[in-house]
Amino acid sequence: MKILHRNLKEGILKLRPENVDDLWYLKSIVEEGDLLYGVAYRRVRDEERVRADKGERVRMFLGIKVKQVEFSSYAMRLRVTGEVFSGPEDLISFGTHQTIEIKPGDEVTLQKREWRRWHLERLAEAEKAAREARVLIAAVEEGEAELALVRRYGVDYLARITGSIAGKRNLKQHEASAKQFYAEVAGKIAEVVDKENVEAVVLAGPGFWKEALLNAIKERYPELAKRCYLEGTGCGGRSAVQEVLRRRVIERILKESRISEETAQVERFYEELAKGGLAAYGMAEVSRAIEYGAVDTLLISDNFLRRHPECDELIERAKAIRAVVLIVSTEHEAGERLEAVGGIAAILRYRVG
Repeated sequence: MKILHRNLKEGILKLRPENVDDLWYLKSIVEEGDLLYGVAYRRVRDEERVRADKGERVRMFLGIKVKQVEFSSYAMRLRVTGEVFSGPEDLISFGTHQTIEIKPGDEVTLQKREWRRWHLERLAEAEKAAREARVLIAAVEEGEAELALVRRYGVDYLARITGSIAGKRNLKQHEASAKQFYAEVAGKIAEVVDKENVEAVVLAGPGFWKEALLNAIKERYPELAKRCYLEGTGCGGRSAVQEVLRRRVIERILKESRISEETAQVERFYEELAKGGLAAYGMAEVSRAIEYGAVDTLLISDNFLRRHPECDELIERAKAIRAVVLIVSTEHEAGERLEAVGGIAAILRYRVG
């Protein structure tokens, strides 16, 4: 994320998201009532034409008062919808609804009545994340491979590759079909590594399939093979991807990995909860634990933050007692599990009576 202009006295920041991760960060801070300025396309009808038509799509610079925000990692777009209050008056009526679609590389200006501390911390985090490498997980088993890119907002499942591998009764045919399958998977991995800022590739799965894939990568892409790590799992597919995350494999490979940390901490909370141990959840219970200085780690979902502006004060109180504060993305499984207990939870240092 690039911050191109900053004027917090007037509540204005001009931003340029540079990748899909930045779009997710932007989604987490754009809220209803904010003012957003950017380029949009709107149909303008030619009144001189006799026949009715839908008009021509005209590119224009508009300002909208935000009503709704929708993030799509698949389409690599952030769609912000609201009421138009600024733009070419001869082409558009103020008060009508308009959507501004933001994609990587687009410049937008966001104006808030108040930039809260966590808003600015999220932007600082986005700037830092731009310098961090990503990890690709390739979960492979017989005739199937799942490629998942670990992004800051969660896991992006990029591709599922399937192939028909002949039985071992015909050894020659079996080896030929397996070799073709591994070559296809290796090629797709190389394509993703080249396109994204991938630092490491985790080859995961049961049995010997991951070793066979590594051999195929060594044969075709020897430099890429140096960045590959093997990890045994009980199964393949998306379940293997989640198993890798739970084990904190990525954290061992790259010292910083937000999603791995979020997953591990939410898992830790549920473990404490299951044994009736050092866990608290819900606003009242967590707030009380902070008052007693008992909170070690505060977990808040990004959706909860949007629903409860008063969380700013709670976060500052938690930091005052030196608690770790994690804002957990609801774009991946850990965030969904946190939402299941209301969106706010804490891991405690000691029990609160």
